[in-house]
Amino acid sequence: INNHEHTDVSEYLGAYVTDPHTGALRFAEGALASAVRRGDWVILDELNLAPTDVLEVLNRLLDDNRELFIPETQTVLRPHPHFALFATQNPPGVYGGRKVLSRAFRSRFLELHVGDIPHAELETILSRRGGLAPSHCRRLVALLADLQRRRQSTRVFAGRSALVTPRDLFRLADRRPESLEELAADAFLLLAERLRARSDAEAVRDAIAKHLGVHVDPQALY
Repeated sequence: INNHEHTDVSEYLGAYVTDPHTGALRFAEGALASAVRRGDWVILDELNLAPTDVLEVLNRLLDDNRELFIPETQTVLRPHPHFALFATQNPPGVYGGRKVLSRAFRSRFLELHVGDIPHAELETILSRRGGLAPSHCRRLVALLADLQRRRQSTRVFAGRSALVTPRDLFRLADRRPESLEELAADAFLLLAERLRARSDAEAVRDAIAKHLGVHVDPQALY
């Protein structure tokens, strides 16, 4: 289940919908309710983006009651023996919009902290995923590290949309650029064009020139 700030409880528990054949209202079970009943494994992605009312739904399932209450039908579901619940989150403060989950809530999970992908592994992933030359992958990883350092040490890239992550590199690899010039142009379009501050976009262009060896002319891209 992908969580965001507008995630609704009905996505977890279910809601009444119109039957396309009869026109009558019927209750359509949500993803979590269905998994609890059938014994599926569920991953709650980006859990600390979810609204408070969604987190409250989980409390009863995670505490000693071990049950899921569905208000719309006034029913209680007890988990299938094979049911398992996993959750992921990015750290609050580093990634925009994430809230700090309470210690009591987090204590109901077994926590595993996963660090950043080592640069050597990231280069391998980019090469195998996008078929990029190893030298291009090294340049991209160096570009990523440079932009992340600039964000941490200065006010550059302070906005939420300015955070540069490995996902950006994966998107670049998926475009399968065949030359450094194409790679630099794609990097500028993906990383710089979403930035509001012109100074941030200029900083990205400078970093691209430094690590990819290509001076991008934005006017020539359109």
